[in-house]
Amino acid sequence: MFARIRRRRSIWAALALGVAAVPTMFAGTAAAPAEGPEPALPEPELDPVAELPPDPAELERARLQALTESIADLAPEPYRPLVAEVADRYGVDPRLIAAVITVETRWDPDAVGAHGERGLMQILPSTGEWLAGVMGLETYDLSDPATSVEMGTFYLSALIDEYGSEDIALAVYNGGPRAAAGWETNPYRQRVLAAYGEPPARRYPDLLEKAS
Repeated sequence: MFARIRRRRSIWAALALGVAAVPTMFAGTAAAPAEGPEPALPEPELDPVAELPPDPAELERARLQALTESIADLAPEPYRPLVAEVADRYGVDPRLIAAVITVETRWDPDAVGAHGERGLMQILPSTGEWLAGVMGLETYDLSDPATSVEMGTFYLSALIDEYGSEDIALAVYNGGPRAAAGWETNPYRQRVLAAYGEPPARRYPDLLEKAS
């Protein structure tokens, strides 16, 4: 009988130990860290507008607008975009063209010179006929402001390329090839440069470079 009682005590002791161990096992399981990598933090959102590169077309419009504004003290407002666009297209500083027109006609499109020169840039009919052939113009009107600026700028650009100097080109524009010899004291050149002001390299160093 005592043997049966001892076995019962052993069974209850074992059960008591098992029950006591259960909380410890569950506590260990609850405290165990979760397996796997920690979730990554979200990347900060970027401003899509700030990341866009500059628009070349917008930069070009701003450059041409700046060129237009650079002749505001010489050219009447209606003529500024025309002079800026044509001069820039032929690689001539718009301020130089504006200075030529200021000296030639004071922006009077109906002006006629002593030798029959016509239009804003005072082009001789014979010179206009030659320019029209070179430029491929079938019809033209020297009194038309757009035509005069186009022809005059083309002609002055060609003279600058031929003589390699704006100073000589100005003298020849007004007095013909023979005027090239005395360009240093040429009064026409001096009047144009007085209206022109400082060279473009000092006045507008960034405006003459086209947007890429």
